[in-house]
Amino acid sequence: MPTQDTGSKSGIEIVVLDDGMKTFASIQDTSKEYVRQDVVRYLEDMNIHTGIKYDVIEQMLKEKKPDKQYLIAEGIGPVDGKDGWFEFLFDTELDTKPKILKDGSVDYSEYGDVPSVDEGQKLVIYHPATASEDGENLFGETIVARKGKELARLKGKGFYLSENNREYFAKTSGRAVYENERLVVENELVIDGDVSLSRGSVSFVDDIHIRGNVLTGVTVTSEKGSIVVDGYVEACQLSAAKEVVLKNGMQGNGRGKIIAGGDVSGKFFEQVTVESGGSVNANAIMNSHVTAVQDVIVSGRFGIIIGGEVRAERYVTATIIGNMAEVKTRIYAGVEEDLFPKLMAKEREQEALEEALQKIAAGIDQINLLMEKTKRDDLNEKKVKLIRGKIAKENQINETVREKQKIMDQMGRANVARISVQKTLYPGTRVSINGVATKIDQEASHAEISAKGSVIEVRGIV
Repeated sequence: MPTQDTGSKSGIEIVVLDDGMKTFASIQDTSKEYVRQDVVRYLEDMNIHTGIKYDVIEQMLKEKKPDKQYLIAEGIGPVDGKDGWFEFLFDTELDTKPKILKDGSVDYSEYGDVPSVDEGQKLVIYHPATASEDGENLFGETIVARKGKELARLKGKGFYLSENNREYFAKTSGRAVYENERLVVENELVIDGDVSLSRGSVSFVDDIHIRGNVLTGVTVTSEKGSIVVDGYVEACQLSAAKEVVLKNGMQGNGRGKIIAGGDVSGKFFEQVTVESGGSVNANAIMNSHVTAVQDVIVSGRFGIIIGGEVRAERYVTATIIGNMAEVKTRIYAGVEEDLFPKLMAKEREQEALEEALQKIAAGIDQINLLMEKTKRDDLNEKKVKLIRGKIAKENQINETVREKQKIMDQMGRANVARISVQKTLYPGTRVSINGVATKIDQEASHAEISAKGSVIEVRGIV
């Protein structure tokens, strides 16, 4: 195919564009008389047989405008197929993170919100790839179109497919989430009103969303999921394998308790015991006992920790800690014990288990050799016992490895443990970092507290 071809035939100029898809013609000598067949023959001489526009040739010969170019032949462009695509019938781009307000505090009102779906609700429609159509240039050569690509079925759980495998439906009521290329419908218990003694305590396997308040005396338990409470929480107990999110706060009256495998978040916690496997986030913590595996972060212009005890294995951050009345407030960061001996003990435990495992494996090998040589069936029972012992030792080793990793993670957090105060640290506050303790005897502003050996160091935050 020529990249460009320009020719003049008896007063007619013919130009083929470089893509071989369009041919233009213009009459250079208007004094001559032409017939359509002359132009067609000129095109055939240039090996053009496809897409000839006979009506345009007639128009050109009739008008005889020397300054005008006429499109007298055009190839057929390819039509690419479109890839298959998924149409999601629910919002997959949810921003459920808490919003930071102008004063630096956190608005938890929308935190944890994921729209619920009903059992049998259509969630996704798959639109198959469309067919492609090859094109043809002016010289009769095929231009191959790109074929549309079909997509694999969605992976995940909590849904079922239609018979044609193109529509996805919720298998159960709950929360629909599309994340990391997985569609998951998680079962969720939604309680529209309050949870009180008259209604009774609540226990559910998966997520629990309480749109009202949780009143004194009840227990709410999510065995494998999270708990979200829209209203206020009184002196009750909340327990979740994952997160606990309070969009308002909790006044525990000394009897309220939260236990979570993940983060715990709320506007305020007053006279509450909190045990978090992640971090604790709040705008105020007052007269409470708070423990977090990761961090305790109290934010906002008046983000205060006052009274009680707050413990985090890594960071404790607040705007204000303590008050002018020197209310007894204790802050702990890092760990209180030396973890290195525990780690060494686990190392020795693992070595002993691995040695025992090797002996068991050797015993199994010996029995296998004997059985192969002697064909003694009575050795089967002993072999089964050894195999069971091998499995038990492997499980013990795996558990020991997990415990070692947990200790090493603790050591990593403790190595960077610190307490940060954005505004004021009041006298009377007791602080402890990795077991090194002191009582603050004078007011400090914009301070960061860390342990250097056996000494507590208070430095100003630049």
